[in-house]
Amino acid sequence: MNLRTIAALLSAASLVCVWPHSDGAIAQEWRPFDDRFPPWGAKPERRSPPPAPAPSPSEYSDPYYRRNTPSPEPRGAPRRSPQGEPYDRSVEVAPLTAPVERSELPPVMASDGSGLPLEVWGGLDAAKAAELMAGLELPPRSMALTTLWRRLVSAPASGQLEALRAEALYRSGLMQELGELFSRADQLASPMMKALAARYEIAVGQRDAGCSKVREAAAKKKELTKQLAGEMLVLAGYCASAGGDRSAASLAEELAREEGVKDRAILELLRAVAAKRAPKLPQDARLTPTHFRLLELTGAVDPLLVAERGTAALLGALVLDPAVDNQVRVAAAEAAAREMIITPEALAEVYRAQTFQPDELANPLVPGADPLLRRAQLFVAAERERHPTRRAQILRALLDEARQAGFYVYVLSLAAPLAESIPKGGELGWFAETGIETALVSGNHADVRAWVAVAGGGRRGGRFDHWLALSDILDTAWRGPRGAYLPAVEMMAVQGQFSELLLHRLATVLDALDYQVPMELWRVASSTPQPNDGHLPETGVLTELQVASEQRESARTILLAMKALGPRGGEGAHIIALGDVIRALKRVGLEADARRIGFEALFGGWPRSAIH
Repeated sequence: MNLRTIAALLSAASLVCVWPHSDGAIAQEWRPFDDRFPPWGAKPERRSPPPAPAPSPSEYSDPYYRRNTPSPEPRGAPRRSPQGEPYDRSVEVAPLTAPVERSELPPVMASDGSGLPLEVWGGLDAAKAAELMAGLELPPRSMALTTLWRRLVSAPASGQLEALRAEALYRSGLMQELGELFSRADQLASPMMKALAARYEIAVGQRDAGCSKVREAAAKKKELTKQLAGEMLVLAGYCASAGGDRSAASLAEELAREEGVKDRAILELLRAVAAKRAPKLPQDARLTPTHFRLLELTGAVDPLLVAERGTAALLGALVLDPAVDNQVRVAAAEAAAREMIITPEALAEVYRAQTFQPDELANPLVPGADPLLRRAQLFVAAERERHPTRRAQILRALLDEARQAGFYVYVLSLAAPLAESIPKGGELGWFAETGIETALVSGNHADVRAWVAVAGGGRRGGRFDHWLALSDILDTAWRGPRGAYLPAVEMMAVQGQFSELLLHRLATVLDALDYQVPMELWRVASSTPQPNDGHLPETGVLTELQVASEQRESARTILLAMKALGPRGGEGAHIIALGDVIRALKRVGLEADARRIGFEALFGGWPRSAIH
């Protein structure tokens, strides 16, 4: 090997030795294991704290400690890079936290006492609201849904939604709330709202004011929808006929036909009014307020016909009209209670307006009163009775009558103030379960606990303790531990006192409300086949419901919840829909309504004593 070859080899070796050092300096720019410098393009995430460093060796445990360990930096000295250069603190990356999602923030509630979120209609335009409402069966036959629906459609909205709200209130029979909407002068500026107000006033018996608005609205019928323009023509014929011009009904019938009115019952009534004869209504005809007012002109009003065929708008309107015949008004009020249209307080007012002979009130338990006024008689007698035992007996008779008539829950709420006055215990122990039910439905949870304590002799483990679990589900103000009385329910479930459907409903409600479900309850429920009955909405509704609730669109969430549950609310819903609706309502701040729906799903089938 000559000198030239040796020189070339030495030169190559020096390059090999130098190259890794320069590359290492470049590589250290990235610092792949330094948490403060994430790789380019990576999204910073919340990091768990690094593990604690291993304890440093001491000079006693490591003989090479002093020789191999550099001297520690003095306290407060600047941090240095591996190359010995001080870090620039101005460019250090601060620890990042995960962003807060909107769905994680608590909803802001309105301060008007409605219990609804602030700006409840936010995110929903008139077209989408109309589409959602068109798919609902109104009014819902559920106390919990009716309460929520009433508050929603009574909440103020933008101008584009006002006519839609008015129509929804009318279809639902919520005539008192509709009157409050029209009481604001600014609501009658448009021909559409004036026409709707005219229809409302005639419906509730305010004929003069209504007919005046009919004339104004009919003059601008081109600005109305085709259906509403036809209604104004019919009402114009009614107003003229009620004023003595019966021939106007015949003209109104012709004009209504030309306008496209196809309601056979309305056209027949106009002909009957003009001819001064009894009408021949189709067997399938539903009676609206306009039908009823024309029927009045013919003198052919039948209370039973009104109760059987009356629409929600008619039933709600007759409750507000004290000039209507007593039997007709009571029949309408009770039909409205069956349809969950009016409040229990409104039913009580109708009952109180009836007059009875002293002997009828002295002996209300003796049959013989007018069957249509039987429940009104019992209610008035219970209010006037002062003896606790007699009052308890009358209330039980009233509730038995209401159960057979199909509006038991309404009358429970009606009877609650009277039941509060009945002494708990003693010879009235037989009334305990009725007292529990009335207190539950009215939200008087202190009385629920008092009746349960009396029935159990003041000790836990009594035969009515399972009612306290239901009270826990319904009571939003409860500050004690949740689920304390579920062991009583668990024991009854193991003993077979719950139906399979009720077991699955109970497990669904408890899970949706974030209760710790007892293991035995889960085991018993899971050992039975999952029920497939109940209302289940079409595909996509539950997904849309979840999205709406996560986006805090309260009105859309409520409307989709009503669609998901179906007209019978929690009691008639499929368990999948039931759980999803409860979670969605909780998400938008409506936990009280979610609990009411859960309670409603369970109350009807809750185990009761044989005597009750």
